[in-house]
Parts: sequence; C-alpha cells; structure tokens
Amino acid sequence: MTKERDPRRSRLWALQDFSQGRGLEVGPLHEAIVGRDEADVRYVDVHDQAGLRMHYASDPAVPVDAIPEIDYTLVQPDGSTLSLADACRAGAPFAWVVASHVIEHVPDVIGWLGDLAEIVEDDGALVLMVPDRRYCFDVHRPPTTVGQMLEAHELGATRPTTRAVYDYFSATVHNDVRELWAGLPPTYDRRMHTTAQALDKVAEGRSGTYVDCHVWLFTPDSFLEQMHELRTIGESSWIVDSMHPTRLHQIEFMVRLRRIPRAQDPTSEQPGELLATGTMPDWLAEQGNGRARIASVESELKAARREVRRLERRLARRGTALAKTRKRLAGQQQRIQRLRRRAERAEARLDQPGRSWRSRAAAAARRVGPRRGGGPAGR
Repeated sequence: MTKERDPRRSRLWALQDFSQGRGLEVGPLHEAIVGRDEADVRYVDVHDQAGLRMHYASDPAVPVDAIPEIDYTLVQPDGSTLSLADACRAGAPFAWVVASHVIEHVPDVIGWLGDLAEIVEDDGALVLMVPDRRYCFDVHRPPTTVGQMLEAHELGATRPTTRAVYDYFSATVHNDVRELWAGLPPTYDRRMHTTAQALDKVAEGRSGTYVDCHVWLFTPDSFLEQMHELRTIGESSWIVDSMHPTRLHQIEFMVRLRRIPRAQDPTSEQPGELLATGTMPDWLAEQGNGRARIASVESELKAARREVRRLERRLARRGTALAKTRKRLAGQQQRIQRLRRRAERAEARLDQPGRSWRSRAAAAARRVGPRRGGGPAGR
C-alpha cells in the first residue's frame, strides 16, 4: 500500500514525477523519499541493510526496522570501496536520482556529480534536498567556495578533509530556526563542541577514520551560482532547471538538476538553466542589507531621541506654568479661608442669645465709633 505523502514529499514530487522511468535514491536510510510501491526505484548506500542496522542499532533517532533492502553498496564484502558510479552501474542508466541531505556530506562534490552524470540518461533529473546554512546549525560557518571544491577534487578526497572536519566541529551551534528567521543568530555560548573536541575529530580523520560532517554549505542563491560556475569551467554536466527556495521557518530548499546531453558541450549556454538573480554573493548582499538596516534603525533612533527632547522641553514649560497656577490657586484658597473665618465670626456675634436685634445692632454701631458731628445722636 502506498504511504501517504507528507507536505515535504509532496513538494519533491511536484519537482519530479518519480513514477516515470527507473530511478535511484541515494542514502534512503529509514525514510525513503520514494517507496518501492510508488515507483521503479533502486537504493544505494554505504552498507547493505544488515550493516546499516548494525551501525545505527544504538541510535534512538533511527528505527532500524524501517531501513529497506539496499540494492547497491559502496563498501564491498572484501572491504574495498567502489565509486558511486561503479556501485550502481549494473542498473544504469537511470531516468532520475533523488538524494535528501546528502550533497553537503560528500568529500568530493565534483566527483560525486560526475559519478551521477555517468549513470543518468541524457536529460535525466537529479533531485536534491539541501540544508540552508543560514537556518541550520551551520549558521556560524563561512560559505564554502568553488575553489575548495576544485581543491578537494584535485586531492581525490574520499574522506572529509581537515578543513571540513575542523570547521564543522568547531563552529556548529545549537540553533532555533524561528530565532534565525527572526534575525536572532545564536551566540558563541551555543557552540556544540569545544576546541579540544574539534581537534580530537581532526586527529580521528588524520588516522584514517571516516569522520562524517557537513563539508559543503549552501543557500539557494549560492547553490545556483556555484552549479553554474562548475558547469562553465567544465567541471559539471548538470544545470539547475527548477527550485523550491527555503520556506519560512524551514531549514532546507529543494532543487532539480538536469543532465546535459552527452553530445552537447556543457560549457556552452544552456537553455532552461536557472540562474542566481543577485548581482553579488548573497552573503555580501546580506551584510549590506544588515548595514542598511542598522543605519535605518540608527536614523529612527536619532529622530526618536529628538522627539523625546522636544517633549521634555514642552513638559518642562508646562510644569513651570502649572507650578505658577498652583501657587496662584493656593493664594486664592488662603483668601477664601480668611473670608470664611470672618463670616463665621460675624454670624457667631449675630447669633448671641439674650440680646435683641436692636441691642446687637447698637453694640455694633458703638464698635464702629461716634458719628462725624462729635455729639450724641438725637432720640
């Protein structure tokens, strides 16, 4: 029974109809992108099913019972290791290849793309899911370059180099994808490993142990730019013809490459090639955008501070006016209190018991004093 496709797998199927032609999935482990009940697919991995189950037996994140039967293996029973092309040659040519989070791990990306070009038919597809270094644990690491790809290829790298191992283990961080999307990158205290641990991994690699790590770092734009550059310098027979960029709060983008027909010169202009739209490397554009955002915020902050000072001056003036008004009101209240006390005393005198109003009036008149003639008033 065909398993229900989740949104992630549905997006991949939108890039490529895997039901058409025979295909190959690289490194399916326990979560194959394309099931055998959905398409004519073969699986290739480093080890066979038994070897993978033994390797991941102690890993709680890998349900080993879900690891499928592997059709082609890189490590042979005698201990030798085949190239990807040689391991899968018996089933070639393939109409398509799919690989999820694989390309960033391969020691020699130019050699890996070349192996796949050998076993894929003309105009065949290579569909990849690739972590976006800006939103995953690689965010502290600098971008990798075509020059580094050329060097690894010239060295015939079959294991991650010292550069890759040290950079990975010295700089990967515990990250929160929503914080990264919000422009809040992790600080140094979020690093996963110490320098001593990174050096231990380098020593393991130098001793001949295969130390798995992210060797190559991409963003959607840098992937387009570097795949185009590899093709134009004659190091790749692939073009990118379709892409699903990284979605909000996600860590990966999806891309489809097309195998250039063997009769064509891969360095010539290729119709349908999807190219990066930027006019400079994306990390430099991000740096410029960051500086522009900082300048904008600083300008807004200066304007806000000017407005605060203006309001403070206005508030001070109003405070002075308010103090004067309060002083004036206090004086008026004191006058009102004096008038009230005088009125209360006058009322008290008028209300004295045992005296008629005439006698009270006469007493009041006496207090006022004699008339202006100096003589007694006539009766």
